[in-house]
Amino acid sequence: MPDILVLATDAQTRGGIQRYARHVVESLHALCGPQAVRVLFLWRTTAPPSFWEKLAFVRFGIGEVRRRPPSLIISTHVGIARVAAVMKRIWGIPYVVLAHGDEVWGSAPSYALRAADAVLSVSRFTAERLIRRHGVEARRIRLLPPALDPELFRSPISSQRVIERHGLHGKRVLLTVSRLTARGRYKGHEVVMRALVQVRRVLSEVVYVIVGDGDDRPRLERLAVELGLSEAVHFAGNVEEAWLPAYYRSCDLFVMPSRTRLEDPCEGEGFGIAYLEAAAFGKPAIAGREGGSAEAVLDGVTGVLVNAADPEEVARAILELLQDEARRQSLGERARERAWRDFTLEQFRRDLAAILREVMPPDGRGRGPRRALVPPFEGGDSDAHFEDHALLLSGSGRRGDESDGRSSGARVGSPRA
Repeated sequence: MPDILVLATDAQTRGGIQRYARHVVESLHALCGPQAVRVLFLWRTTAPPSFWEKLAFVRFGIGEVRRRPPSLIISTHVGIARVAAVMKRIWGIPYVVLAHGDEVWGSAPSYALRAADAVLSVSRFTAERLIRRHGVEARRIRLLPPALDPELFRSPISSQRVIERHGLHGKRVLLTVSRLTARGRYKGHEVVMRALVQVRRVLSEVVYVIVGDGDDRPRLERLAVELGLSEAVHFAGNVEEAWLPAYYRSCDLFVMPSRTRLEDPCEGEGFGIAYLEAAAFGKPAIAGREGGSAEAVLDGVTGVLVNAADPEEVARAILELLQDEARRQSLGERARERAWRDFTLEQFRRDLAAILREVMPPDGRGRGPRRALVPPFEGGDSDAHFEDHALLLSGSGRRGDESDGRSSGARVGSPRA
C-alpha cells in the first residue's frame, strides 16, 4: 500500500489555492483510501505562521518521515517544498510540488522546484514561467487544471433570494467573486467601477455586486461614493458557500479583469476558478487577456478578454454583451458546456492518477525501476489500493489542447445550474 505525505499550508483559509489543494487530497483519498494519506498542516488558523510554528512543522515532518517513510511527498505550496527537497536529499523520497500562479512566477526557491520529481501546474502560463524563471525541465511539468466543486452546485437557494437581499429587481447585474485585499487589487474591482460609470450612461439599470471581503473593502466603498455609485455597487461581503450559487445565477455577466505583473512582486491569475464557476452556471465572463485567466476564459468562445487596465475597454465589452442578448447567451452556453466537460472532479482525478503512475516508485524509496503502483481510475470513489495493481507507465497526465474548448476524452456532465 502506498503512503503519501501531504505538506499543506493551512486548513482554514478560503481561496482558489486552498480549494485546489483540498481537491488533491480528496482525490488521493478516492484513489487509494484515506488510510494511505497523511496531511501535515503548517498552521491551522487563518493567521500566517510564526517562526515557532514553522520550526515545529519541520521537526514534526522529519519525525513523521523517520517514523514511517512515505512513498511520495506532495507539497501544496512552493514555500514549503523546501522541506520536501531536504527530505528527498536525505532519504531519497520523491516529491511533487503544486504550482498555482504568482507564487512561482517570480522569486521562489528555484532549487525546490527543479529538484521535484514533478511540478503540477494549473495552467500553461504558469508552466511557461516555471521553465523561463526557474529553469524547471519541461519534462517534469504536468498540467493539472482545477476542478469544479460538485457541492457548490447542489444548493437549493434561488437567485430570487439574492435579488431580494440586495434590491436587484429590474437590474442588470455584473458580478465579481474574490477577496478584497490590498494584495489582490489586481483583480480589477476598481477598474470595473470606473467602467460602470460609463456603462450606466447608456444602461442606467446596470449594477455591480461584489462577493468577498478584506482589508481593501473600505477603500473600494469610498471610491464607489466618490464615483457616484453608492446605490449601484453592492458589497455582499463573505457569503456562505450555500449562497454562492445563487449569486452566480442572479448575474448577467461575470466580470473580473485581472491584471498580470511579472516583475517582483508578481501578481495575477494562475488560472481563476471563479471564471469556471460562473461558466458552470452559463454565465460568460470578461477577463484580462494576460496570465492564466486567458486559459480559463476563451476569447470569443466562453467570454471576452480585455486590457485589464483600461476601464473604457472594459465598459465597451460590458455594453456589447448586455446589448447583444443572443451573443451573450451563446457565450454562456458554450461556457457551461466546456466547464462541465473539461473541468469535472472526475477528470481531475483521472489526470492526477496518470501523474502518480509516473512518479510513484514501486518500493517507496529512491527512484527505483520506473514502474508504478497506481490503478487506472475508472471514475467514482474508487477504494482500490495501489499495491493491488502493478501497472506499466501510461499517459502523461496532460490534457488535450483546450484552446478551442476541446478535451481528450473528458466526459460531459450536465447537472442543473
